[in-house]
Amino acid sequence: MEPNLFRYIWQKSRAEQIVVLLIILVSIPFNWASFDVPKRIVNDAIQGNAFKDGRTTATLLDFTISLPSWLGGGSHQLSEGIQVGQLGLLMGLSSYFLLLVLINGAFKYVINLRKGILGERMLRRMRYDLFSQLMRFRPEEIRSVKPAEVASMIKDEVEPIGGFVGDAFIQPVFLLSQALTALVFIMAQSVWLGSVALLIVLAQAVIIPILRREQLRLGRERQIASRQLAGRIGEIVDAGPMIQGHGATAYLQSDISGRLGRLFDIRYALYKRKFAVKFLNNLLAQITPFFFYAIGGYFALQGRLDIGQLVAVIAAYRDLPPPIKELIDWDQQRNDVTIKYDQVISQFDGGDTLILHEENGCTPLAPTGEIRLEAVQMLDNRGQPLLTPLSLSLARPGVAALIGPHGGGQEVLGRILGRQATNYAGRVLIDGEALSGMSVERASHIIGYAGDEAEIIAGTMRDNILLPLRRRRPDLKRAGKASAGDQRRLIESLRSGNSPFPFEADWTDYEGIGVGDGPGLAQRIHELLDVLGCTRDVYELGLGGKVMPPVSDEAKERLITARGVVAAELKRDKQGGLIEPFMLDRYNRNATVAENLIFGTRTTARFANATLLFEPYAHSILKAEALVEPLAEMGGRIVATVVEIFAGLPQGHALFERYSFGEHFDFERLNALAEILAKQDMRGPLDQETERDLVALALGYCEPKHRLNLIDERLERRILRARASFHRHLPADAAGDVDFYDPDKVMLGASVRDNLMFGRIGYGIPDASRKVEEIVLRALERSGLGEALYRLGLDTESGIRGRYLPARLRQAVPLVQALVKAPQIAVLDLTSLLAISEEPERIMHRLREYCADGTLFLLLGDANLVEDVPLRVAFHGPTGTVQAETGPAAANDAGDISVQLDPPATLADAR
Repeated sequence: MEPNLFRYIWQKSRAEQIVVLLIILVSIPFNWASFDVPKRIVNDAIQGNAFKDGRTTATLLDFTISLPSWLGGGSHQLSEGIQVGQLGLLMGLSSYFLLLVLINGAFKYVINLRKGILGERMLRRMRYDLFSQLMRFRPEEIRSVKPAEVASMIKDEVEPIGGFVGDAFIQPVFLLSQALTALVFIMAQSVWLGSVALLIVLAQAVIIPILRREQLRLGRERQIASRQLAGRIGEIVDAGPMIQGHGATAYLQSDISGRLGRLFDIRYALYKRKFAVKFLNNLLAQITPFFFYAIGGYFALQGRLDIGQLVAVIAAYRDLPPPIKELIDWDQQRNDVTIKYDQVISQFDGGDTLILHEENGCTPLAPTGEIRLEAVQMLDNRGQPLLTPLSLSLARPGVAALIGPHGGGQEVLGRILGRQATNYAGRVLIDGEALSGMSVERASHIIGYAGDEAEIIAGTMRDNILLPLRRRRPDLKRAGKASAGDQRRLIESLRSGNSPFPFEADWTDYEGIGVGDGPGLAQRIHELLDVLGCTRDVYELGLGGKVMPPVSDEAKERLITARGVVAAELKRDKQGGLIEPFMLDRYNRNATVAENLIFGTRTTARFANATLLFEPYAHSILKAEALVEPLAEMGGRIVATVVEIFAGLPQGHALFERYSFGEHFDFERLNALAEILAKQDMRGPLDQETERDLVALALGYCEPKHRLNLIDERLERRILRARASFHRHLPADAAGDVDFYDPDKVMLGASVRDNLMFGRIGYGIPDASRKVEEIVLRALERSGLGEALYRLGLDTESGIRGRYLPARLRQAVPLVQALVKAPQIAVLDLTSLLAISEEPERIMHRLREYCADGTLFLLLGDANLVEDVPLRVAFHGPTGTVQAETGPAAANDAGDISVQLDPPATLADAR
């Protein structure tokens, strides 16, 4: 990026800057006229100088243009004006002055508006340029930066720079035009008064910037300290669960407290200096009228200055200090944002190490070729070997196995081959072309890499799988007629130097991977999940997906049919006891108290357990059925029992999961409730918050799960009566908040699994969940809903780093990403997936069959899985030993393989 801020601004916004500067030049005559009119009002209209020598009228609105001598001289009268009396002259000049005020205000409005728009465009451009620059960093450099610091720089630190962009050239010209117009006008009225004003202005212009240098230094310290604080908080948040587990929260809180204290000291010193400078600046600005009144009054008494001129000078000076002050502020802002720009740019300066990009098409490799490694080695920052010199060759297509423990040299070599590490010595040649010289686009087209860490971003699983294919820029000309809003956004994107391609468009490169259309791509994803043994996981994920409106009548009918199939299958397999169905007149013992009370799916948070007691309608039902006190008493017994059970248990113990009563209750809250109840006089009422939490605990209670023996038949009957009242009297405005259970209706807002079971799995039955899952999946296939369930699974939210996905899918998604784009070379780390798979040998067999036409580098820890692979490299730490089979079946020429086990002599050699 351009290192000089002003050059960057001028290069990117020259045309818009010039337009605003021309508007400023046009505004100067109107500004001058607004200074001159008050003098005419006082002298000609009020004092009557225009009516001397017996004249009863004066000319108003006479306009004459006088040309300079270099244009031929002479004058041209545009208007002869009209004759008016003294009152007419006063009103006319006053109206003229009002018109000038409006015109000058309009000029300021237009100039400030255009400045603001210009600043926002440049801020948008700068943020986009910084992000684009970051994406040109080498992979290891991207991993080394702290995400919180980078996000803070792009989002927050460039904000004041963007605000300054509109002022960079326009503001000084605009303010100088105002200040010089006022100063020249004052000089024209009185040289002495003009000299006084000039001296005060010069004093402000010299003294104030000197005093503000310390402010700039402190501001620079504040920026660095704030950035470091953001980075430290980001680190702690990433490691939050580990810190809690080790009980180091207080220690790290003291670290943050110390950093906040240092930041406070800097800001305190900055405020003291800032307001001291402001005081001096205001003093210099306010002392000038003293000289005007004293000296100007003296000249008026002497007859050397008329009253109109004095009034005009004072009025003109009123418009002099603000632009001078703003010019001084502009100078400080200039220094401040220049420092910030230099600091930000220095963080995004990749120097000569930026990777190459190309926007034209990427030529694929020839069907056959060779991959050669020549003395490839890599060191860490301390000069210790991560990979000792290694040389080998592999004919394409072919298979190579890189075998070793986690964290060894095979992972380093995998990152090098996958273009995820570039700071290595030696050469990697693909058909004679250096891998390091390839552009990002070309390398990403021919190489698919999946490492040991699942790098999954927020979005659905489908979005993550298709991310490698989002590389075909949409054709804007073929996109059809765009709406006015889309056209405006396109124009603004182009004017801001951003990407004009809409994010919502279809970026999928169907042709580049040889599938041609959406169905072909869907089939490929299905095949890859089959290869990796994860298709069933997707179906199971779909079972947890919610059925949300709109749902077609056909889909509803199929779901109801599948529900009947599930019931029939359970009955046929004599497994009817696995599920306790929902029945309107029966208490479901495997459901919570709240589920039995409401007997429906809560589609909004209106009737949530945590706040149910405070919901007016629900509270009235509980009160009418006398359930508030029993439920609060039940909650109190839960608190007493659970606190006693949890005492002394470590965080994460299995009992915490078993005795969970809702997401709003942690062990600390239960302890607090226990202390409140211990101090409570049971003859007195509970406070509202405590009663609410106790009732919420009771609402989450399920007897077979928690086994505290708190529900008897009498309480069940009372809850059933409350259920009937809840249904019967439900207000009209709550009809959309609950979808009541009905065996002949789909439960909107509930999961597919719940819709098909229409009941709750019995607690305490061995392997009940797995058996029910199998029956449910069979029922869906028979009802023709298997494909819909599969799509629902793919559309499940993944969460950051795949936290919402089961372990096997979390490991499989990066592998599918690497293979879905049909790379000619695939570098796959299978260690984690195979470790949690039930059939690793079959996965390896299917994978090698699927990639038979390409080149595979397989990273794994178990050498027994690749005994038949011709080329194997066994790693022990950073050192790799090449093992190759000879003979006609070998895919590699053993004579081309050389091994060097000596580490590099110096760090410079590896660089």
